[in-house]
Order: sequence, then structure tokens, then C-alpha cells
Amino acid sequence: MEAWYFLVILSSVMMGIATVIEKTMLKAEHATQYSTALTPLVTILSLVFIPWANFQLSVTQLALIIVLSAVNAYGFLLVARIFKHSELSIASPVMSSLVPLLVVIFAFIFLSETLSVLQYAVIIGMVITIYFLLFGRGARRAPSIGSNKYLYLLILYCVLSASTSIMGKYLLIGMNPFTFLILSGVFMSIFFTIMISVRYGGVREIFNNMKRYKLPLMTNAILTVGYRASYFIALTVAPVSIAQPLRNTVYVVITVAFSGLLFKEQQIARKLSLGLLLLVFAYLLTINM
Repeated sequence: MEAWYFLVILSSVMMGIATVIEKTMLKAEHATQYSTALTPLVTILSLVFIPWANFQLSVTQLALIIVLSAVNAYGFLLVARIFKHSELSIASPVMSSLVPLLVVIFAFIFLSETLSVLQYAVIIGMVITIYFLLFGRGARRAPSIGSNKYLYLLILYCVLSASTSIMGKYLLIGMNPFTFLILSGVFMSIFFTIMISVRYGGVREIFNNMKRYKLPLMTNAILTVGYRASYFIALTVAPVSIAQPLRNTVYVVITVAFSGLLFKEQQIARKLSLGLLLLVFAYLLTINM
């Protein structure tokens, strides 16, 4: 087995553990406070990659990084809110499959990319599978993920993530990935600091949250930097069409399994089966992109 396989699997394992820790912390902490305390720690730890970064950027590249960082900061906050109030065993497989689905649809609409008959069939299969995952066994009005509010937040996050994936794909052409990792973290930290200063207790509250939850926050910060860096390194030699489905599959298995063990969520076997089916669809959808 090639080395990048291990890096992708390592990335997905660290991402899955970080998600479980995040879900546990969010039982007692607000999503905004958690996100604002974690982001600066991730940024500080990311500075270890400065020797491999290149900060000679154009004004356009810097402006795009700022825009993407703002969108990613909001998306990061949406994920925290979704994980706090929804079932992880539903949110993680839907996020892992709906984002690549929307990427293909957006590429078709905005970039004039063509779709094959197989891709049209896969899209229909994914929509049906996502419906049964979100709404349970029957056609009920209330989604299994929670209230309609969090269903809308989930869809909004996937739309934003798909949009930034397309923009980031073109931004990172010719750009050092560690440069983007460091600068996006810096700008995300700035955005979260402004947000918590306007709505909550400001910088003091950030330090209070770090002090109160220092062990889980530092653990998650290390895991976050680790899964991002290992995945970036793997992508230098690995095809995205294989690396991304592999990463998402291991991630979904870990998060759904822990959802049953730690959070006592129901119908885990059914959700895991539907989640893995979605990831197979996602692989078939993106393999020829």
C-alpha cells in the first residue's frame, strides 16, 4: 500500500476523533464560544509550517484568501451549531456526501462542465438516499436531524462548503497549500475575535474559554492541524478522486459508530449503511471529474 493511503487514513481518524470531542464539548459550551476559542489555537499551531510556506502573493490572491476565510469561518460556526443540536450520525454522512454532490452540480451550472448518464443516475440516487437518511423510514414532516432550522443550517453549510471548494480549487493552483493554511487561520481568528467582541465578552472571554477547556481545546487544535496537514501532504501525490472518498468513508464510520456508543443515538446500523451508500455514490460521481 502506498504511503499516501496511510496519510489519508490518519487524517480521517484524527478528523473523526476531533469531531467526537467537539460534539462532547458542545454539550456544555455555546457554538460561538467554542469556535472562537479553538480557531486561534489552530492558527498558532499552524505556524510550525512557516518554513514551507511562501507569502509572495498577488493582491487578488490575498483578497480571495480573505473572502474564503470569512466564508469558512461562518461555515465553521455552522458546523458547531449543527453538531451541538443535531444527531452526529446523520450530520456527518450528509455533510460528507452532499458537498461533493453540490460541487458537481455547481461545476455543471457555472463552469459548463458536462455530466454523463451515470452521473445523472448517481445524483438521483444520492438525493433519494439523503432524503431517507434525513427523514427516517417514512415520509414525515419533521427531519430526523432535529428541527427544520438545523436542516436549513445543514443545507446552507453544504452550499457554502461546495462554493468554497470550487473557489479554493482554482485559488490553490500555483499556491503553496501551507501558505493558505496559515493565512486562512489568521483571518478566521480575526473574524471570530470581531464576532465575539461585538456579541459577547470579547478577547477576555476567549482566554476564559481556553483556560476552562484547555485540555480538550488543545487536543482538538492539535488534531485539527494534524488532519489538515496530513491530508495536504497526501494530496501532493494522491488523486483527489480516490483520496477524498477514502477519507470521508473512514470519517463517517468513526463518527457514526461513536454516535451510538457515546451519545446513544438510535438506528446506527441503518444510518451507517445509508451513509456508506452515499459515499459510494459520491465516489462514482466525482471519479471522472
